[in-house]
Amino acid sequence: MKGGFQVDRGFKELLRAAKFAVVGVANTLIDMGVFALLAQVLGLNVYLSQVISYSAGMLNSYVFNRSWTFQAKDRFFSPALVRFVALNLVMLLVSTGLLWFFFDFWGLPKLIAKVLATGFTLVLSFGANRLWVFRQAE
Repeated sequence: MKGGFQVDRGFKELLRAAKFAVVGVANTLIDMGVFALLAQVLGLNVYLSQVISYSAGMLNSYVFNRSWTFQAKDRFFSPALVRFVALNLVMLLVSTGLLWFFFDFWGLPKLIAKVLATGFTLVLSFGANRLWVFRQAE
């Protein structure tokens, strides 16, 4: 039944990717909402707004990806949390660099620049979360 095993495993990975996407949409809505509030409505610095909004989405991401997407069995405060924070610090740097590139360098509007930067980092994030952060979850 090796073929059946492959189908089951492939379906599980597809389901994980779908769950990750659902959580990602929620994270993005939180991130974008907080960013819009801070940068557009309150007029805070775009980069400070980025750090705060990204952090809000990151917290949501860890809670729901840990418990629902990857169904991690370890404690909340675990090595996976350390890996998650490290990964997301790198993703924050990447997304902030991209935000600079799209906003300051190309001159795109703040929210368009934010959407483009977010899109690039989402692709990188699933693979890194699956293969490194929550690698022991099966």
